Amino acid sequence: MFYKFVGGDEPVLLDIFDKAVENGSLKFTSALGFNDPFEFKFNSIAPTREAFDAWHKTYDPGRSADELEHGWASFFGKSADWNTNFVPRQNLLHQLYVLCLARRWDSHLMWAHYARNHQGYALIYRPEIVEAVEALADHTGTGDIDYGTQLPSLRWFQVTREDMLEPVLFTKSEEWAYEREFRLILSGPPSKPALYETVDPDLVAGVVLGTRAPKTVIDVALAVQRSRPNFIVRKVTSTSCSYALNAYDVDANSWRYGHML
Repeated sequence: MFYKFVGGDEPVLLDIFDKAVENGSLKFTSALGFNDPFEFKFNSIAPTREAFDAWHKTYDPGRSADELEHGWASFFGKSADWNTNFVPRQNLLHQLYVLCLARRWDSHLMWAHYARNHQGYALIYRPEIVEAVEALADHTGTGDIDYGTQLPSLRWFQVTREDMLEPVLFTKSEEWAYEREFRLILSGPPSKPALYETVDPDLVAGVVLGTRAPKTVIDVALAVQRSRPNFIVRKVTSTSCSYALNAYDVDANSWRYGHML
């Protein structure tokens, strides 16, 4: 399963729950709006001239001789860093839209950072969400994030476009490793705040409620469960002898002060 943490005030929580669970809405956030402004950085690695010419002969044969010479010249001189690092990164940031999921729900940091200190919830997505997004026309990439201390390399014109971009799209600082992020990426018109797509609502298998989730959110989750009996409704609590998080099935008669245990 995959998890999408949701935070906000009560009206926002209810609105997102309704759109996601009832209508199957997915929000792909612009890379420009990420909370880490240093994502999608890379080291630019210039090709050999032979590799440059061979790549364009295979993947972009329509380029004129003048265009090829101009492209090759961009790797050299005082403007090389601008041409092969700054401008390409800005283009990426303006055109990428990302749905960030997590492979775990039991992270203290995730609940604190993304679910408004346990007042929000984590939507549970079935594994089939991957196939549904990959079927979208503007799908650009899918995968787990690699975490490290070194920037990824963008090896210009040495592999396919997809292989060139993959390390850039799926590498983050090791300080984010607690997220265990799984990323689904679309490309779209530049500089929009987000793109919205719709999938089968049944791909939302259920919800894990924060231990401080408001009763209104619990009530709407249980209402969905009455119409969809397999819809999971759980609430976070703590184990009695450690800091580890646990979750229990919620029904109309079960309540716990999970943060007090």
